[in-house]
Amino acid sequence: MKSSIISALSLLIGGIAFAQTSQTRQAIVAPVQQISPTAGATVGGNYSNIDQKGVGSDALVQQQGTANASFIEQTGTDASNRNSVDVLQWGNVSALSGEENYSEIKQDGAGNNFSVFQQGDKNEVFGTQTGLDNTALVQQGADLAQQAQDNLALVDQNGKDNDAEIQQRFDNNEASIIQNNDAVNGIGNRSYQAQISDGNQTPGHTAIGTQYGDDNEIIQNQDSDYQPFGGDNYAEANQGDATVTSERAFSQQIQSGGYNNAYSTQYGSDNSSFQEQNGLLNTAEVHQNTSSTGGDNYAEQYQLGGLNEAYIEQDGQNHSANQEQYGIFNESVVIQNGGQVSGNQALSIQRGMNNDSYINQMANGNIADVDQLGMNHQSVINQNSLGTSAGTGGSNTAIVTQRNANVSLTRQTQRTAATKAHTF
Repeated sequence: MKSSIISALSLLIGGIAFAQTSQTRQAIVAPVQQISPTAGATVGGNYSNIDQKGVGSDALVQQQGTANASFIEQTGTDASNRNSVDVLQWGNVSALSGEENYSEIKQDGAGNNFSVFQQGDKNEVFGTQTGLDNTALVQQGADLAQQAQDNLALVDQNGKDNDAEIQQRFDNNEASIIQNNDAVNGIGNRSYQAQISDGNQTPGHTAIGTQYGDDNEIIQNQDSDYQPFGGDNYAEANQGDATVTSERAFSQQIQSGGYNNAYSTQYGSDNSSFQEQNGLLNTAEVHQNTSSTGGDNYAEQYQLGGLNEAYIEQDGQNHSANQEQYGIFNESVVIQNGGQVSGNQALSIQRGMNNDSYINQMANGNIADVDQLGMNHQSVINQNSLGTSAGTGGSNTAIVTQRNANVSLTRQTQRTAATKAHTF
């Protein structure tokens, strides 16, 4: 296995070519949710169905074994007298237990919370909450014996000031969180997904976060113990769309290992996106204001390793794009469309060998700054080259510094990691 990886890496180094375009997005395909559960849906396992009306209700379900199912529905509107659900489905895979369990929770009202803990393989969680100040926690897998692979967790929250967290361990798990903030200039929602590749086949995890409305936050952390090649994780953060903008949104994605992909899309103004990858053959993409209007967005990417690609596209004005890459055969691309009122800023820092930097800026008042340390680097800057109409371009600044380690010329300061507004 190791020799084949090295051979593939040698071929890539010999003829590397990046597409410089947006990659194909993935999707989590959810099975049909069982809205009207019946005992016959869980042949071979145990079955529990709880329906609670009013406020201040508690539900606790504990199931051990295989092919168990739990269905819970709660309705209440009092945030000071909240409803609570705890579901534990467990069993060690080596003992032919803890597999193919199913938990479905539906809560309507304010101040509700649910927690689901599953150990083993091929388990599923569906959780929906409508209202405000709700919390959801899903944990699949454990730190010890449970393998926890091929699990699925879906959380859907509609309202404001909601909090959703999904933790998955080991390999090939999928997590999806959807949050809709229906309040104007209200308190936003928080989405947190943590996935760890830690044993067995480790083919990688998938995490997708989707948020609508203002003041929302997405944090995704995918960690692999098999560096620099292990990983193969996929993270996607979507905030707003072409019809519903997302103001003051925050997105942070951190991945370790190789063959990882991170995508962040934000529509609107005053948004921030941070991406950090550690390993080989990773791809990071940020799209801000695609097919929309807005400004004052910030995107930052940090990659440590080789054969990585960083891509930022920003439409509008007064944006900032910062990229840092350390290693060999990396490529960074910044495309900024706009800047008619106030310009955009792009910064590219590269250390190592055979790295390429491309910056394209449209309109006027833009700043492009490239700092490359090492050998065989390439920098290409195009300003007012993206179809700017006559009389709207100009007043741009371009700075390029290229040097090797023997030159005592100081430019940009190397940071130990990308700026993190939030830590885990």
